[in-house]
Amino acid sequence: MKQKREKVKCPVCSSKFIPESFHFEKTNFDQIESKGELVEFPKGSHQLEVKPFTSIRGSFVTYCPQCGYLIKFAAEIGRKEIVEEPSRIKKWGSFKEFGKSYKYKFDPREKPFMDYSDYFIEKVDAIKKNIKNALDEVNFAQWGSSYSTWKGDKSIDSFKFLIHFYSTLVDYLDSQVNDYNNKTLGQKIEELNLPKSLELLIKKVEELRNKIAHEVYELNEEEENLVERTFTQFMYHLVIKQLKPLNLDKIKIESEYSFIDIDKIKYEIQEFLHLYLGNLLPLKEFYNDFLFPLLEELGVRTPNYNP
Repeated sequence: MKQKREKVKCPVCSSKFIPESFHFEKTNFDQIESKGELVEFPKGSHQLEVKPFTSIRGSFVTYCPQCGYLIKFAAEIGRKEIVEEPSRIKKWGSFKEFGKSYKYKFDPREKPFMDYSDYFIEKVDAIKKNIKNALDEVNFAQWGSSYSTWKGDKSIDSFKFLIHFYSTLVDYLDSQVNDYNNKTLGQKIEELNLPKSLELLIKKVEELRNKIAHEVYELNEEEENLVERTFTQFMYHLVIKQLKPLNLDKIKIESEYSFIDIDKIKYEIQEFLHLYLGNLLPLKEFYNDFLFPLLEELGVRTPNYNP
């Protein structure tokens, strides 16, 4: 049975409410047998006994927040079925009626109504799915793998990473503008309206790339920091570009679910972005230079968030 997306009506005070939660109660109810008249004979007796068609095992329990009345729903319902096989295993728990063997076959049921946790999970999962779909369009795994290799493999020098990063960057810019063959890198950047700080960094990387392309050159520490800073800020720009249209700072909670704390939803968004981007983009200063500013700009950072 599919969970109902509606309020429960209390049978005592008639108030309607969204259950805060359901508890599963393991219960075994003894079936009340219907018995006919007992007829005794000199060497025996006879009495008709009929068990009910259904039996209940287990229940979902919630309560009315207005009057405190406990409300129960069946969690497992058993129905009488004929036992065809004569084996001892099949016979266990069976009973006789009208010359045939019967036993109850129990079918588990879902909670009858959605509760707080169901709605919360549904809401957060939908948001996370939208975030993932938006970020997957950029293929951050490809960007992050080259950076991770550069940082994790000492045989990959900064020169190789710079060439790969610059080439991938140009390919991306070409994919975003029309008639890219007839435009300079500067024109492509201006057409995309990149932040000025990022625009300057990319132009410096271009100058550095042109310099080392024509002569044997080894990057110094300052130049390596320039490349890394450019990569970090460009990744930041791509993430913001994908996530800003989702308006994560304007998440709406329907009136009947107003008891949900919006900060808890924001916390789950923070955790998701932390894990998703942290795995794909293992940046040197991931938290201070990337994640925290990102959460602030998206409007989803909660007070005292410290992963």
